[in-house]
Amino acid sequence: MRVLIVSGGKQPKEATIKKYIDKDTYIISADSGSDALYKHNIMPNLILGDFDSISDEVLKYYEEKNCKINRFKAEKDFTDTEAAVLEAIKLKPKELVLLGATGTRLDHTLANLGLLYKCKKARIEAVIVDENNKVSIHSESFEFNEKEGQTFSLQAFGENVRNLSINGAKYPLHNYDLSFGDPRTVSNECTKNPVKITFDSGIILLIKSND
Repeated sequence: MRVLIVSGGKQPKEATIKKYIDKDTYIISADSGSDALYKHNIMPNLILGDFDSISDEVLKYYEEKNCKINRFKAEKDFTDTEAAVLEAIKLKPKELVLLGATGTRLDHTLANLGLLYKCKKARIEAVIVDENNKVSIHSESFEFNEKEGQTFSLQAFGENVRNLSINGAKYPLHNYDLSFGDPRTVSNECTKNPVKITFDSGIILLIKSND
């Protein structure tokens, strides 16, 4: 099963949303993420949040459709997106996709990257997707397939990534210790499949970019 979460950041396009919806998808919208679903006539399984940013029209519509709704107080020690992720984890999905998790609020974007790690600890493969990027988190060596020329970057998440090597890319790397904020692994390109990323310890973000 896949859980699709649409959060309140930059609204995804209709094609981006529908790309991740099939008969086995459970849809959660966090606050104004519901506006994006309403715009494209998509019914969520669950709406949640403190509802400080959802439009009144959209909330009323989904209430009348008897959509499941979890309402929180405005003063709370968690974000609406985190609440959505915690609900998703309860469902024990194979995959979790976060849309609307990036945008103008850098603080929320950074917090949402941390939610990828929360999912990783729960043994759920999670990605943040927007119109330009796809972000995943990895705690052990991995490989991936992409078209030639696909841009990707790596970034240490927290602690250093030890003995990092990159093979199958335009700029190979061998046994490098990558620290947070190090630009050495920004804007690489796929040259053959699979691209192999190996490291001994640490946690790494993989960012695939389209621009």
